[in-house]
Amino acid sequence: VDTENAYLFIDEAKVTVETKAALANEGITIQPYLAIYDYLKNQNEKSHVLVDGNRINQSLYEAISTSSIINLVASPVTNLKSVKNEVEQEGFRNAMVKDGVALTKFFMWLEENIENNINEVTIDEQLKFFRSQQENCKGASFGTICGYADHGAMNHYSASPETAYTLGRKEMLLIDSGAQFLEGTTDITRTLMLGEPTTQQKTDYTLVLKGNIGLSQAIFPVNSRGSLLDVLSRKALWENGFNYGHGTGHGVGHFLCVHEGPQSIRLEENLTPLKAGMVLSNEPGLYRDGEYGIRIENLMIVQPAMSTQFGDFLKFEIITVFPIEKNLIDVNLMTNEEITWLNNYHQFVFEKISPFLDEKETAWLKEKCEAISK
Repeated sequence: VDTENAYLFIDEAKVTVETKAALANEGITIQPYLAIYDYLKNQNEKSHVLVDGNRINQSLYEAISTSSIINLVASPVTNLKSVKNEVEQEGFRNAMVKDGVALTKFFMWLEENIENNINEVTIDEQLKFFRSQQENCKGASFGTICGYADHGAMNHYSASPETAYTLGRKEMLLIDSGAQFLEGTTDITRTLMLGEPTTQQKTDYTLVLKGNIGLSQAIFPVNSRGSLLDVLSRKALWENGFNYGHGTGHGVGHFLCVHEGPQSIRLEENLTPLKAGMVLSNEPGLYRDGEYGIRIENLMIVQPAMSTQFGDFLKFEIITVFPIEKNLIDVNLMTNEEITWLNNYHQFVFEKISPFLDEKETAWLKEKCEAISK
């Protein structure tokens, strides 16, 4: 983009007639993909070139005319993409409902087939199958992380036929997966135990859940950075001498990259403030090497909360639509407020996806969403 024109350097064979017309209507000229090199070399003397150092590759950087003045700045496109408009936000909500329906069918299948010699690779195949049955599903948003037993303690474990464990009821199972729908991108993690959990497992799981709820309930001033909120997800863990070594939240694209900046929620400083319309994950965890891993992840949209004499405040709208495992919860470790939040969330889940389920699926979901109490 320059002061007078906008160009798209692309293989023209990839552009439909309709897209060409839409681009031309917006004043965008299509150029051959590799023509960008000559474009950069032929800039006017002393022209200013804005470069995002986090994104440009070395060959393009070296192609910029030596007489140009290079200014290293963040791409304005990155910030524009990070704030989703109302149409994109509604698309995300619709995608989450579709994902919730697919996940209901998948987890029912998992419970019914746990004794049938299925493994961590089989899980990936079945998730893809059930999601593919939903309209406008275009595939996975990333490689499924399915970790049974000690494999779950590896944050980014990727199963292969050679390493895959056969699943059973004796160990915990962590499944982190997502899909690309035309309406939006999904990313969800659920940890479950199809057998009887130990006291330690229930304690660990409940502390992670408390962290997820703590961040979900946050209300914070406009211009707050994600690093200021990260402690809300870790407080219950820290109080017991536990921690996790990854960030708590990453930005999510709208039918684009499942990891999309510039926003994040993590201990490391990120100067990007959270803005209304941004989509982020909320995924605290706890990992015991050689034993198991726990992570609970929902996606959420930053929304306006209130305006007071002290300024404007923001909050999170939870958009992931699937129940959180209840048989791993130690209710005695939870506050009444946390229990109320979980019961309200499960009521929201049931209302959103039950209309799209058959009688058997609805009964299964109803049981998963039943209220808990001390």
